[in-house]
Amino acid sequence: MIVIICAACDRRMLLPMSMVTGLDRRVDLAGQVVYELAYTCWCGAPGAKVVKGPTLAR
Repeated sequence: MIVIICAACDRRMLLPMSMVTGLDRRVDLAGQVVYELAYTCWCGAPGAKVVKGPTLAR
């Protein structure tokens, strides 16, 4: 489950991972892992959420 705030319906809610339509993982210049999840809200609107993960050791 992920917590989102929908930009279309302005509601905060829990979405199951089955509603995640895409996942992109990248590392920024500081070594921070960044995940971007694309999802479809219960109201039908698409959205994205950026989640920061651990910092990678250099």
